[in-house]
Amino acid sequence: MAHTVYTFIVVAEDGTSHEHHTRQRTGGVDTWLRRAVGAAPTPIPLAAAHLVAWCDAHAPSLGRRPNPTAGLLIAHLGGARLPLLGPIALTGYRDGTARSLTTAQVDAVLAALTHCR
Repeated sequence: MAHTVYTFIVVAEDGTSHEHHTRQRTGGVDTWLRRAVGAAPTPIPLAAAHLVAWCDAHAPSLGRRPNPTAGLLIAHLGGARLPLLGPIALTGYRDGTARSLTTAQVDAVLAALTHCR
């Protein structure tokens, strides 16, 4: 049985980034977003309508560490300049739903990250 593979990028609090390929067997996109960023994945709109960043809405109350690299990346991608805490995830976005990143999107996000470090 074939399972959908989602590609997304996570930027950790220490500024490191990891490209993830998750094979979705059960649950939905929210399942791996919760594992990536925390209990309450909240979208951060970006200028490019085909991309969205996700953070944990509860990060401030959980004492998560600041993530200045993620804040710079979000601003570089046309989002609001926010003080972000904890890891963030970047996914594709279409029709109001998180989608897998395309190869071109991965390349664009990684290139933008290079300028933020």
